Amino acid sequence: MSDHNRTQDEGLVRAIGTRALSLSIVNMVVGAGIFVLPGLVAVQLGSAAIIAYVVCSVAVSLVFLCFAEIGSRVTRSGGAYAYIEEAFGPFAGFIASILFWFGWSVLSDAAITVAFVKTIAIAFPMLTETIPRALFIIGLYTFLAVINIIGVRSGVRLFVFNTIAKLVPLILLLVVGLFAINIDFLIISEWPSVQKIGTAALILFFAFAGAESGLNPSGEIKNPSKTIPRGMLFGLLGIFLLYVGLQTVAQGVLGTELANNTEAPLAAAATEVFGN
Repeated sequence: MSDHNRTQDEGLVRAIGTRALSLSIVNMVVGAGIFVLPGLVAVQLGSAAIIAYVVCSVAVSLVFLCFAEIGSRVTRSGGAYAYIEEAFGPFAGFIASILFWFGWSVLSDAAITVAFVKTIAIAFPMLTETIPRALFIIGLYTFLAVINIIGVRSGVRLFVFNTIAKLVPLILLLVVGLFAINIDFLIISEWPSVQKIGTAALILFFAFAGAESGLNPSGEIKNPSKTIPRGMLFGLLGIFLLYVGLQTVAQGVLGTELANNTEAPLAAAATEVFGN
């Protein structure tokens, strides 16, 4: 790969540092899925759910080590499909971008939005109605589009603000919930089969996916050779610790009831910890 490819200038402002990239990765990965997945994993493994988190995190880490390496070398925007284009040519990159956009981004964003609205509807029941729900979703995506159109700096600010606003209640639940845990609920009475662990790990794979999207604006990342590996490492480490902690708190607070709360398990755990 030539030096020209590694340092290609697209005329974009390189304003994204390690902290912003880490928060961006956390923001993209920690979505509405984590508010639902603890219950789904508990259905498969019960108190042994942490095993699936470890298996999944190891597998995902191997994948993203590859992204960290190539992302530090191909510094232009595009992320995964830019890397494919670099290796196999423009046509392969075009096919990858179309498949990624339609086959992953659109469908996963739709699924996350549905889960997000269901969780919000617990506090705002009017969102269970068709028209208010549709207007809310349209307004949400319009807002996000406008922020991105304005420019990269406004996008970075939104990422930082959104990540903090999302993490504060989750971390609060994690910290306070640790003191409400019933240790008996965490005891693994029966080790699950490899098949069940694999099934749960596949479910969790969705919860860890999305970190690669943080590399899409690579043309706006400062000092990519250092920022990208560090940003991905810190981001994924934070995600793993947060996920394991929340699963532990949910299991320790709800016990076997966690498997019966597949729509909003963290909301159910928070209700037990903080009250209505």
